[in-house]
Amino acid sequence: MGKIFLSLEKTNEPNKKRVSGYMYMPEMLSEEELKLGILVDEVPQAENIPGKRSDLFYNTDTQELFYKYFDVELPPTSPEQLIKDLQKELNAVKTENKTLMLALAESAEAQQQDKIENQLAIAELAELIATKEVL
Repeated sequence: MGKIFLSLEKTNEPNKKRVSGYMYMPEMLSEEELKLGILVDEVPQAENIPGKRSDLFYNTDTQELFYKYFDVELPPTSPEQLIKDLQKELNAVKTENKTLMLALAESAEAQQQDKIENQLAIAELAELIATKEVL
């Protein structure tokens, strides 16, 4: 089997480069293009990990290829699962709304009670003032 050309791109880590492409016929590349990557005999296989994607990297210090695995959000497995997930979320929102409505009602009731107490206090003050003026 022939050589495989891997084009490399810089990363935030000085000794690690990301493999950005493969070329199985490197003899078709110019000398300038070959300087942008490395030649290898074979490319290691990535592990198939559910919920992860793999990116191939090259360590310039050790000259080794390795994979990094990143989390990916998987789509729902079926429309039925999507409906179940949305129903679950809807039920959670309904429960939260009930709690908030109850808290709002309690707050309004407390404000009403405060208003009544303030009106009674004002009425008592007015009565006191009115009786002092008569004396």
